[in-house]
Amino acid sequence: MGSAASTSLTRSRRPSSASSLIMSMCSSAIVSTMTPIEETMRALHDVVQAGYARYIGMSSCYAYQFHAMQNYAINNNLTPFISMQNHHSLLYREEEREMYPTLKMFGVGAIPWSPLAKGLLTRPLGEQTKRGETDVFVKRSRTENDEKIIARVEELANKKSVSMAQIAVAWVLSKDGVTAPIVGTTSLKNLDDIIAAIDLKLTPEDIKYLEEPYAPRKVFGHQ
Repeated sequence: MGSAASTSLTRSRRPSSASSLIMSMCSSAIVSTMTPIEETMRALHDVVQAGYARYIGMSSCYAYQFHAMQNYAINNNLTPFISMQNHHSLLYREEEREMYPTLKMFGVGAIPWSPLAKGLLTRPLGEQTKRGETDVFVKRSRTENDEKIIARVEELANKKSVSMAQIAVAWVLSKDGVTAPIVGTTSLKNLDDIIAAIDLKLTPEDIKYLEEPYAPRKVFGHQ
């Protein structure tokens, strides 16, 4: 891990603010069930101590796994996590049961990925895209409840004269502990539109209306 961090740091040594942000935080991408927690946390601590990163974060794991790793770091005077990159959107809210309460307890910020649900929350149900036609995950993952939620996102977007993407991101930002959703787009125009969601405040009634059709689903993306 130290070697990889060193290589990344060398590549990012450019006179720009963006490059300095690249190694401000080292985020562990996944929990390895084959690697002891002690080894993982000490390796991440070594990365910080060596100056390759300032902070560490975690991604996509069960709350009990995060709890165990964070406790080990704290109890052994190692570098604790400051962030969690977790899967969270109007169509996938399983993180709300255990992960978010755990993050709040430790004072850790959430950086949700896929807040737009692979684009499903950015366009009306009848509108098709190349990704929608070819992405197997998108085809198989949509449920009847998802369609109800998507329809409500469209309805609320029309009511407020904003894009569906703004509604979806504004909903994520309304959640306690969320600091900055991770969004993906191939267009600067769309990026500007998504960023505008920062200024969009949903009412408690809006949030309740959007969340009402949701049904619990199988947890995925963890090991």
